Amino acid sequence: MKPFSSKYPLIQTIFSKVQCYGVVFVLIPGIFVFQLAVVFPNLVTILDASIPKQITHMCLASFCFINIVGNMVLSMLIDSSVKRPNKEGTYCDYCRMMRPAKSWHCRRCNVCILKRDHHCTFIARCIGLYNQRYFILFLGHVMVSMTYATYYNYYYVSAKFEDHSWIVSAFRIVNPLLRFIIPEPMGIKDMYVVYLFMNVGLIIWSGSLFFYHFRNVVMGVTAYEAKYPELMNSVNWKENLISVFGTKWYLAMVWPLADSPLPDYVKGE
Repeated sequence: MKPFSSKYPLIQTIFSKVQCYGVVFVLIPGIFVFQLAVVFPNLVTILDASIPKQITHMCLASFCFINIVGNMVLSMLIDSSVKRPNKEGTYCDYCRMMRPAKSWHCRRCNVCILKRDHHCTFIARCIGLYNQRYFILFLGHVMVSMTYATYYNYYYVSAKFEDHSWIVSAFRIVNPLLRFIIPEPMGIKDMYVVYLFMNVGLIIWSGSLFFYHFRNVVMGVTAYEAKYPELMNSVNWKENLISVFGTKWYLAMVWPLADSPLPDYVKGE
């Protein structure tokens, strides 16, 4: 039996795009706006924060936002497909040309991808040689940013509802059957608790993916090669990191637009 995506490629493509653009233009900006428009002003009032602390928080929040959006957009826009036939490598029956080593054909993108890692439905793009850096850093910055946001959201919820009534909301969200025992109507604190849970969920999601893919980079393997432990090699971990994040990896870690070129041997030049 063929998978759903093979039977209905148009529906799969539309779903991927909606999911992708929903995250880029709704979820991430929504979290950023909520933090700065709701959480931040209330914490300033509750904690009587000084101007230097407010400026520091604004700078850190902006840094997280720029790196998340920047790395995600670049991972979507930068193309890692094979542009021209290669003299050596393997032959692709779909593209009808020779492709470099570690290049694989993606049936969703309908093209061969240089050093193909996997097809990410989340951003509707294959992750390969030129955009793997941005994809992994996107996950890493989401994990750090959500940890930072969760800390302040927890502080905000616990300070706003000092009677600890939000804990009851948390239990009712985890187990909806408790609503029959605790007939309190849903209120604003339920929304805040749901938002807090969403932060924790994003930490687990992004953290799991980040550590998995970063481990593969350190080991010098793609997601497909990670199935075979004998292909992993952590001895050359520095070269493995440079082969993904570039020669100026220390700049790439903190700024998505940093010029960090890949070594010539990685590009096959």
